[in-house]
Amino acid sequence: MLVSDRKIVDISKKSSLQFLPESLKELSENDSFYFKCKKLKTDYVIDLVHNILLKYYFRKENSFNLSSLILKEKYGHLYNYYVDYLKSIGILILIKNYLKGSNTKVYSLNISIFSSKIYRFKNKDKFLIKKYVKKQLSQETSVDNRIRRDIKSKLISDLNSVSIEYDKALFYLNSIRNKDIDTYQRNKYSIDSINQNHIFYHFDEYGRMHSNFTILKSFIRKSCLLIDGEETCEIDIKNSQPLFLSKLISDSGTHWVDESEYQLFSILVQSGNFYQHLMDNLRVSDRNDVKNITYKVFFGQNRKNSLADRMFSKLFPTIYNFIRLYKVEYKNYRILAYDLQRAESELIFNQIISKIMIINCDIKIITIHDSIIVQSKYRDMVSDIFFSEIFNHFDKI
Repeated sequence: MLVSDRKIVDISKKSSLQFLPESLKELSENDSFYFKCKKLKTDYVIDLVHNILLKYYFRKENSFNLSSLILKEKYGHLYNYYVDYLKSIGILILIKNYLKGSNTKVYSLNISIFSSKIYRFKNKDKFLIKKYVKKQLSQETSVDNRIRRDIKSKLISDLNSVSIEYDKALFYLNSIRNKDIDTYQRNKYSIDSINQNHIFYHFDEYGRMHSNFTILKSFIRKSCLLIDGEETCEIDIKNSQPLFLSKLISDSGTHWVDESEYQLFSILVQSGNFYQHLMDNLRVSDRNDVKNITYKVFFGQNRKNSLADRMFSKLFPTIYNFIRLYKVEYKNYRILAYDLQRAESELIFNQIISKIMIINCDIKIITIHDSIIVQSKYRDMVSDIFFSEIFNHFDKI
């Protein structure tokens, strides 16, 4: 089926579901307001705050560059009044001023927002909705990433077949609310959006697809999602980032890594026992802790005083050295993350999903970076394809 034949983006969309901090709730009851003798649109203020909050919840950083060019293009010539208004009521705090030729202004959100109630707001501004739809359409047609266009088209279309057992997901979220309020808010927004059929997605330049579903807690993904009203299952690559690193090392032909050390590493990642090995040898009882250690080493700046680096290098000294020198060679500590994500994307999208589409194009698929979600009735068929492609991809390392 041609991309143009699919109804992928809802061009008749009437509203966008957004965060509404308690401090803006009264303002939201009016279409507009006056500030410094200028008539401002309430929808624009809420949209601006919503997008900043999204960045905070997704990136876990309370520091934001606000580009005047982007703000002007989206909110018009009065854009600076919207920012000034948010500063005047204490929602935005300027932490770094503009310096010509150097940087844009940098702001942070008032931390009081995160401890107060955050509501949902249906933003119905036609201009903002039009820009949202245009952005979604550009995601469909862009060729700036490594996912084949026909695969991208299918994945976007399949998102519209997903629903959520909302009460079940909400019950789980309420049970963890006091442990991590940011995780709660991020997931609550996502399940609210799914429940109201407000699906968002984004393809990054490294080949990953981000959506409502990629940010969900594991329990919600595995227990609360339905495709066409049917139960689903998730199939994933065990210790995927270490596994892709093993192939990167093998393909590089490097002499930096000790052969016996690499053989042990390769056996562990291919068998899916890598994290258990770290737990046993580092005497760490929580699997998430050893994952965090691994990610800090793989994707961090590898500082000498880093406990994670010292722990990892104790077990795999020459592989640690490869990681460090790889980043030095490219003069970018993020390069390893980018290259591993590109490798993951190539396997998941252009090999595994491509093969599934050939065998049965009616199987609907949701991707979660290194895993896929399908209807449970297809578990055996999809698992055979999934693990066969993984075996073929890694059989020579």
